[in-house]
Amino acid sequence: MALIKTKGLVIKEQPYKEQDKILTIFTEDEGKIQCIARGVRRQKSGLLASTQIFAYSEFVYYPGKNFGIINQSNLIEAFYPLRNDLTKMALASYLLDLMYNAYEFFQKSPEILKLLLHVLFYMSGGKAKNDLILVGAFQMKLVSYLGYRPVLEKCMICQGDQDVSLFSIENNGIICSSCREQTEGYLYKLNPAMLELLRDFLRQPIKQLKDREVNPAEAIKINDLLDHYIGYCIGKSSKAYAFYKTMLNPLG
Repeated sequence: MALIKTKGLVIKEQPYKEQDKILTIFTEDEGKIQCIARGVRRQKSGLLASTQIFAYSEFVYYPGKNFGIINQSNLIEAFYPLRNDLTKMALASYLLDLMYNAYEFFQKSPEILKLLLHVLFYMSGGKAKNDLILVGAFQMKLVSYLGYRPVLEKCMICQGDQDVSLFSIENNGIICSSCREQTEGYLYKLNPAMLELLRDFLRQPIKQLKDREVNPAEAIKINDLLDHYIGYCIGKSSKAYAFYKTMLNPLG
């Protein structure tokens, strides 16, 4: 069986047997795959650094029916600073969880992988004024790429553009105050600054958004909204986001 060589990001890891790990890797060429990395739980393993969570590496592996077997891997970027800050680590882990939940095995998305690598680079290097902006931008661009782009210009009920201050999860976009009684399901209240930020997530690149200043409380509300919306669209909620929220409010 021919070896496959590709670059990829480790988005999930779990122990396997005594010294091995099962890795979920989002690769450029093969999409989301699972591989067994043998002996990598030994401290002296030559594959240790390149097979950890957050590692972006070049992998050579034997494909298999259920799992590939890693033959060789070379680390390209480890994003080590993410491990030294609990909040950054929780947010970055959430982004990996989104990738895991949003794609089936062998489903490819090189554009979103590239976007995620840019976000992790900015987060790891402390290059953003607020990491929550990076997370929100990734959430919005991901859900839009998956085909669930929300409508943010006109009310989903009456098509008007006045007093559109609510986001309806079930209606996939904003609604105006006048149509509130006609709408079932969960609604998020938006002020003008929050609505404008959501729109900017769609139309501006990450490189530009990283310099954006925002009210931290509003940024968290937008992340909550987008996490809820993504979960509704793909039918899977993120345990990693729930963990991040417990860090913000450990007493519940």
